[in-house]
Amino acid sequence: MPPARDPLDVWMAQLADGDRSVFGAVFQRLWPPIERLCLRLLQSPADAADAAQEALQKILERAPADYDRTRPALPWALAIAGWECRTLARKRQRRRESSTSELEEQGPADPTDVEEAFAQRELSRAALDALGELSDVDRETLLATFWEEAAQSSPVRAASPAAVRKRRERALARLRTAFRRLYGLD
Repeated sequence: MPPARDPLDVWMAQLADGDRSVFGAVFQRLWPPIERLCLRLLQSPADAADAAQEALQKILERAPADYDRTRPALPWALAIAGWECRTLARKRQRRRESSTSELEEQGPADPTDVEEAFAQRELSRAALDALGELSDVDRETLLATFWEEAAQSSPVRAASPAAVRKRRERALARLRTAFRRLYGLD
């Protein structure tokens, strides 16, 4: 029996086919997780609302051309929202840099983008939180399959390739479930 499809995936496929009647359903399903992600990344309710609105507009506009029906809709939408957060943070940083005369007197600004580093740190922290919810075997499986150094010393290496693929598939499914539970993306 094939797994049940998330209603969001069905609605996004309809939207991609030009069915505008699902706009409301897509918006209602996507707004809460996108808003939470934006707030977590930007730490400002006003900036988060701006980024979330911009992301949803792009999602709704781009669905016919960009949405891949073979993949889940939520990660695609969250990736667009994350990109909008990064874009907004960079715009805010540039405005602050250009409006402060002291920075101009000090010379060129530090090339490290503070907001991008912060957003990356928050995403890493969220991923580590979700990884912390997994069993030792699941964590070891994911580490061994994605990092070559860990794979060399791992007992996972002794398993057959098919067993490793299945373990990785199950561990990733549990990681997705843990992330959704922790960050309210259900």
